[in-house]
Amino acid sequence: MVKILHLSDIHMGSGFSHGKINPETGKNTRLEDFIKTLTTCIDRAIDLKVDLVLFGGDAFPDSTPPPYVYDAFAEQFKRLATANIPTILLVGNHDQHSQGHGGASLSIYRTLDVPGFIVGDRIRTHQISTPNGDVQVITLPWLTSAILETKESTRNLSLSEIDRLLLKRLQEALEGKIRELNPNLPTILLAHVMVDRATIGSERFLAVSKGFTVPVSLFIRPEFDYVALGHVHKHQNLNPSNNPPIIYPGSIERVDFSEEKEDKGYVLVELTRGHAQWEFCPLDVRRFCTIRVDVSQSPTPEAAILQAIARHPIQDAVVRLFYKLRNDQIPAVNNNNLTEALALAHQFTIYPEVVSPSSSPRIPEFNVGHSLDYLEALATYIQNQAHLQDIATEMLEAAKSLCED
Repeated sequence: MVKILHLSDIHMGSGFSHGKINPETGKNTRLEDFIKTLTTCIDRAIDLKVDLVLFGGDAFPDSTPPPYVYDAFAEQFKRLATANIPTILLVGNHDQHSQGHGGASLSIYRTLDVPGFIVGDRIRTHQISTPNGDVQVITLPWLTSAILETKESTRNLSLSEIDRLLLKRLQEALEGKIRELNPNLPTILLAHVMVDRATIGSERFLAVSKGFTVPVSLFIRPEFDYVALGHVHKHQNLNPSNNPPIIYPGSIERVDFSEEKEDKGYVLVELTRGHAQWEFCPLDVRRFCTIRVDVSQSPTPEAAILQAIARHPIQDAVVRLFYKLRNDQIPAVNNNNLTEALALAHQFTIYPEVVSPSSSPRIPEFNVGHSLDYLEALATYIQNQAHLQDIATEMLEAAKSLCED
């Protein structure tokens, strides 16, 4: 039985706008969150003495991270090399330079010949020896149509036609690798792809920004014992029959508010030929919390906002507060009091929204079917506006005077 830890989509260096500078370390606190979470994953791999670590791609938000971010990533993965745990680093779309041309941010591990490390930047089969037996892994990095688009034969094809051609090439390449497999060894497909049956959750910017979709049927093969995926940030199993399990572990940290409600974690796998037992392991990551409240009809708008804040567990969370109010209510809300109420949050942002007249509830007398002259209409409007009561008489008299003139 081969023990495996499967993680993906680390995106080290994301979400700095949701953090702040730690005066003791000089680092952004969100970078420290990502480091802490990755450290937990590596600790688990070492403590459990796993035989293999599979990383499903997207180490950083882009292919050229700042050196200190790259160092933070490398420092943790170096611990796997020191512990003699074989590791495959698959190249994702965010790891590639220039849409697939010019290498990848992870290629340095191959250049430095880090012991036990394999960089999966092409479709290739790797046979890995472990203390509990050999295992074979087909690596399928993020593929683009860039190379096809430069060929004369595809110059006049649409993007969908190019995608179909790329998928055909992928099927042919994958079939070739499957035929070369040793049928007696446990087999893993490690792929950074968008699968058609995947629920993409709410991520918008990092997980599914571009590229074509691969049908899940391509991976439901008896030759595969476990399909380890990366790219989608929401954990899920795309094959409920588990024959084979087709698993997105999801990202290990929340990159933005679009992932507010998603669990984050990694997957532990026990693999033999013909069977994979897997377990999703949640990580204790920083919470994101959205508070929405409409106080446009409240006589005490600030109190209503403070009550809404009090109903949410905001301590150490990244918080955003949206509240709606009328223009005349703005002086009744003291932003300092809201800031004080949110002080327990790790970081917060306040978004007031002034309700336009068109979004205010319609006065019943103004419904179609009611006939009002202009003075009656004005009087009815004033009567329904509490902030105009003290000048109602003057407004009506001024309106009459203007009409008489």
